[in-house]
Amino acid sequence: MEKFRKGNLQNIQALVQMKTGTAITADKRSAGSKFGRRVVLAGTLLCFMAFCAFAYAKFSGLNGDEAGFAAVYQGDGRYEIIIVNDSDRELKLQDKVKVMQWSTGREIEGEPDKIRMEVSAIGPHSHGSVYIDLSEAYDIGKMEQNLTEGEWYYFVLTNNDFAFGQDWMCGFDFKTERTEEVKRRLFDGMKERKEREEERELTARQQHVSENLVYPEWTWPAVSRDVSLSFGRQENGTYSDHVNIAGASGDEIYAVADGVVTEAAFKTACGNVIVVDIGDGVTVKYGHLKEIKVSEGEEIKQGQVIASLGQTGMATGPNLLFAVMVDGEAVDPLGAE
Repeated sequence: MEKFRKGNLQNIQALVQMKTGTAITADKRSAGSKFGRRVVLAGTLLCFMAFCAFAYAKFSGLNGDEAGFAAVYQGDGRYEIIIVNDSDRELKLQDKVKVMQWSTGREIEGEPDKIRMEVSAIGPHSHGSVYIDLSEAYDIGKMEQNLTEGEWYYFVLTNNDFAFGQDWMCGFDFKTERTEEVKRRLFDGMKERKEREEERELTARQQHVSENLVYPEWTWPAVSRDVSLSFGRQENGTYSDHVNIAGASGDEIYAVADGVVTEAAFKTACGNVIVVDIGDGVTVKYGHLKEIKVSEGEEIKQGQVIASLGQTGMATGPNLLFAVMVDGEAVDPLGAE
């Protein structure tokens, strides 16, 4: 901790002062006070975290799937960078760029201060171009000669001096192509990527639904989805014919499907319990209930609130005992094999 206070604290103070214009100093007369140093440290860290939050809110917002970049070589070290902004925010790049080598991850030797750039803001859900001229900054012939098979260069573009903001990579080589062809490939690539992402999200939703319950058309029975006890053989050797869903006392309990209440009573182990006949040999049991809101013989509808979650019977905490029987045989309510 002593090393942090003397070294890193000074660096943080300097960074906060540089970025915010606010100087944070300590009274030298209290330099020997541990309490004083702790107060200064806490204040400095709070200011630093506040600035980080400010910087994030100001400069972030586009992830890799919301922006696309492609370089078109125009000859003599000049490039047009086609940019597609598929986000809801305007993309404002600075006229600063790093030229990197892929295999080493290091900047190319040259005079980067002589790079010339033309930038413009790219509006939400639109596209535009940035122009980069490397001819006066680098030995283009040497760069091209060093571009062996499997090697490539890339630009790093930024919106805030490569610090706190967001940076983007764009690969480039020295093959001249028509702008429209490169633009078409970029648009097609982003479209395919978006379609793949939508397909993955749809598949995930479908899997989530089908894995929720043994019958995917059923409604989840509780507010919480925290399954605290699984069906089947447990680590201690016991066997559970149900699952437990942890939750807060008083949470609503829902009917998973239409059915008829065949039992609404108190049992020593299950506490307040409801048994519902779904039909086709399927019955559902809800246990450890705090309050039962239906009565025996009542017809209930899917999604109806039939009870509240509790800790009755032999429950060790607020949870729902949820069991499913098919033709008198217990099955995993979550549908696991």
